Amino acid sequence: MSLLEYLFDSRSTWGNNGYGAHPFGSEVRETSAMVRSSNVFRLALALTAILALACGASWSDGSKLAVGDVINITVDGEKDFTKPYQINKDGCITMSMVGAVKVADLNTSDASAVITKALGEVLVNPQVTVQFLERARMQVFVVGQVLKKGLVEVGVGDRVLQALAQAGYDDSADLSHVDIRRGDEIISLDMTKYLSGEDLTLNKELQSGDTIVVQRVDMLGTALLTGQATKVGTVPIKRGMTFRDAMGLMGDVTPDADTDRITIKRQGVTEPMKVNYAAAMAGDPAADVALQPGDTINIPQLEVSSFTVIGGVNRPGQYPLKGRLTLSEAIGVAGGPTPNIGDMRYVKIMHAGSKDLASAEASTIDVTKVLAGSAQEPLVKRGDVIYVKEHKQGVTVMDVVRTVLPFGWLFRR
Repeated sequence: MSLLEYLFDSRSTWGNNGYGAHPFGSEVRETSAMVRSSNVFRLALALTAILALACGASWSDGSKLAVGDVINITVDGEKDFTKPYQINKDGCITMSMVGAVKVADLNTSDASAVITKALGEVLVNPQVTVQFLERARMQVFVVGQVLKKGLVEVGVGDRVLQALAQAGYDDSADLSHVDIRRGDEIISLDMTKYLSGEDLTLNKELQSGDTIVVQRVDMLGTALLTGQATKVGTVPIKRGMTFRDAMGLMGDVTPDADTDRITIKRQGVTEPMKVNYAAAMAGDPAADVALQPGDTINIPQLEVSSFTVIGGVNRPGQYPLKGRLTLSEAIGVAGGPTPNIGDMRYVKIMHAGSKDLASAEASTIDVTKVLAGSAQEPLVKRGDVIYVKEHKQGVTVMDVVRTVLPFGWLFRR
């Protein structure tokens, strides 16, 4: 993986949680928050790394010498030849006893070989080393949405990002719309594609007298964020802004957010668009919906799902239902059967749904057979009432109804 790929890789690996953890729970929210908060740092780090690499290339063995460059030539044992030289307008340096030696458009290794050959006319087996001292300078103009408008001095061979870094810019600069004006020619660049590693040819080499124009970010309008977010309200919509961008601007979702049911309501569209929160926050472009002015992003609250266990158990009561839960597991959540009282051979489970409790469907399960593997075990559903028979008395369906009347509100819609 390259440096750019690492710096801009915001993919996350989502855990596969079992019962007791919402599939897009706190881990995802924390991870997505970390991803969003680290993106600004990654962008700055990437720009710094790019500039460092570019500067390093300017002084490396592979960079070509240019008119105006200052180089240092070291000839072992020859002080008269060991000193700095500036490359003149003809691309040459002038050395005593040798005259003009052309080194422009050569790298330091090739220049060393050429100078060694020239000095070989007057010295015996000269040992020559060539090093950069100072890159030739040139001036370009930087205008538009930058902090320091006007002339910027850069090195010959420097590129667009070096000039932008010297001029400075903030969030109001639209790096996706940068122009180089070179005489009658206009070169349009989307530098965000370069920063993301999508197109590494976009960081163009500058020429003396170039004018760089940085456009201002277009404010297209606003969207509305509602529901379970740390910050709700209007969201300024910029060109190319997505759901993920909006969440990064407005903050994380709350612990009560149901990230499975996030929707975007768009003007003129009948059905709200569903958002795959995990995929969008992981940077999946197919899931990260592009926003439009007037959009309403709704992050609903998690619905409270519960079941009730009564009768011969240690901790009768109502419990939250999280994910897949079997009948025996539900009894375990309630502390298991009361010793010498709870009879696991006779467990009644009522799937009430939207019906009245008195008309709820009831079935009796022998949990001992289930645990022995000789009977199928049902899953607990939202609103179920589970009654573990008590040895002290027989139980009818109406007995159960009378017992659970305080929980009757569970079955109302």
